[in-house]
Amino acid sequence: MCKSKRATATATSTSSSAMAAAASTPRHHRSPRTTATSFPAVSSYSTSSSTTASSAASLAALRDSLPELPLLFTFHDLAAATANFSAAHRLVPTAPSSSNSFRCALRGQPAAVFRRPLRRDARDVAARLAVLGHCHHAAIARLLGAAASPDRTTLFLAYELVPDASPLSVLLRNPKNPSFTPLASWHSRLQLAADVCDALYYVHLQADTIHNRLSASSVLVCGDGPLPRAKIAHFGAADLAGELPVEHKDDDGGGSKGSSSSSGGHRRTSSRGRRIEGTRGYMAPELVAGGPPSRRSDVFALGVVLLELVSGQEPVRYELVNRGTGEYERTSLIDTAAAAVAEGGGEGMRRWVDRRLRDSFPVDAAELLTTLALRCVAKDPLARQEMAWVAAKVSKLFLEAQEWAAKFNVPTDISISIAPR
Repeated sequence: MCKSKRATATATSTSSSAMAAAASTPRHHRSPRTTATSFPAVSSYSTSSSTTASSAASLAALRDSLPELPLLFTFHDLAAATANFSAAHRLVPTAPSSSNSFRCALRGQPAAVFRRPLRRDARDVAARLAVLGHCHHAAIARLLGAAASPDRTTLFLAYELVPDASPLSVLLRNPKNPSFTPLASWHSRLQLAADVCDALYYVHLQADTIHNRLSASSVLVCGDGPLPRAKIAHFGAADLAGELPVEHKDDDGGGSKGSSSSSGGHRRTSSRGRRIEGTRGYMAPELVAGGPPSRRSDVFALGVVLLELVSGQEPVRYELVNRGTGEYERTSLIDTAAAAVAEGGGEGMRRWVDRRLRDSFPVDAAELLTTLALRCVAKDPLARQEMAWVAAKVSKLFLEAQEWAAKFNVPTDISISIAPR
């Protein structure tokens, strides 16, 4: 059974409005093993019928609040819910006709449905879904269920539709208003960094799988509290779709180490060839070279996301330098981050950190987080840190950011210039 852990040590609530909404909907196929929460004991010596009734009601209410296990839907279920995957149900209304994401309601709950190629035996999906179904974390968008297409070449995955959420990539780089971001404080960005690290730590160490889809677009920012919160999307997608190597336990950063099959363990096989997919700028060098996904390639993608949180920049930029020849210049976020740290003295960091933070950030902490992120994106997989170490370090930086924000309490409408840019 998977148990949820928190590494951010923050006093703010970690439950989102989506979780609260889900708790009020009817439950189906409930299992007492869906969570590690213990039920309160009911005394066998109670002589009051009202006390017994109250205890029973409390137990019932608690059971209703538990997340339900994911379901193995039929293709007809999802086709009916999305009006045969019509344009009206696209998750992004302006998306092209080839869109792979849709919104709908499944058993009365708002859901987001994604489709991707199925590269494993469809008969194995149910067994793996049952294992992943016991994994719940406040910083992970909850997996509601899955279905295979009739020809068993496509997998459809249903997740909770996180209300009022926006991808981190959009909040950092809104093409309609590039000079504005709602993430205008150092404290808020460290909160998101801690949430994402905590979630990926859970994926690796508790859910015992690989994400393989981490990017700023797969980090959903939500919450109406004093600080925004993050949820990572697509949990279990690579696992269920058969994108992972035969055995993903990779202490040496390598790939397959076996070929046995187990419905609930680390090893599993796929009857189809595995093709590496990913998002430009987030793929580790070994993935680009055709190697298998691993925890260490996840850490690489996380490092890129952390650099984005500090700088606000996209992972890779292409700028036209010669209109006549059509020559473009490629700029890597990893390279500019390394150059800023190498300059020393803090001046390079001040110029590199997102200008929209308006110099209201601790330069030493920004340099520490950037240096940590650069260790995550090392070219050699073995040189990258494991998530236990990364999550602990980022959690410490988040706590220090809390103290820094409380100490200085800089108003958001005042810009402080510490050094010339």
